[in-house]
Amino acid sequence: MKKVVIVSGHPDLKSSVANKTILDEIAARLPQVDIRNISELYPDYNFDVKTEQAALEKADVIIFQYPMHWYGVPGILKLYIDKVMEHGWAYGSQGTALEGKSFIASLTTGAPDIAYSANGVMGHTVEEFSYPIVNYATLCKMDCKKIFHICGMMCIPGITTDEQKQKLIDKAKKQAEEIVDCINSL
Repeated sequence: MKKVVIVSGHPDLKSSVANKTILDEIAARLPQVDIRNISELYPDYNFDVKTEQAALEKADVIIFQYPMHWYGVPGILKLYIDKVMEHGWAYGSQGTALEGKSFIASLTTGAPDIAYSANGVMGHTVEEFSYPIVNYATLCKMDCKKIFHICGMMCIPGITTDEQKQKLIDKAKKQAEEIVDCINSL
């Protein structure tokens, strides 16, 4: 079995429905997966760079799991990329630590699918908003296998009904299943 490391970039995973469900489902299906909940590990954003690099070096498959924030990764995940993925380690002429590793991005959005199109309110697809993460993986010489995404995952306490919340959970479980299938196919 491939060694899988998931970097959870949700800034408050305890309050999440979709991201938490995806991670819980993957962990249930692949108990050996290493889930790095960076908001819990580093609430002060002071990353232990060497520990995080060591975890990624051991991985065959690296997954970033996050909610899309303002058309990109949340701030904590962006800072993680900035600090942990150092020049000379992850990229550059000497940076080969991640070369050849499989990379998967898994993200959620609050807005519905219809918003993510040329004619939708966002004006672009989720894939188009994901170009930076794909380019990052390419720069680090990783093999970007797939971008998984589910839209319309906004859960507002006191407004979202139990039935609506269950539909979100079911969609998140389906995405987790697809991710596990992808991992198992590598």
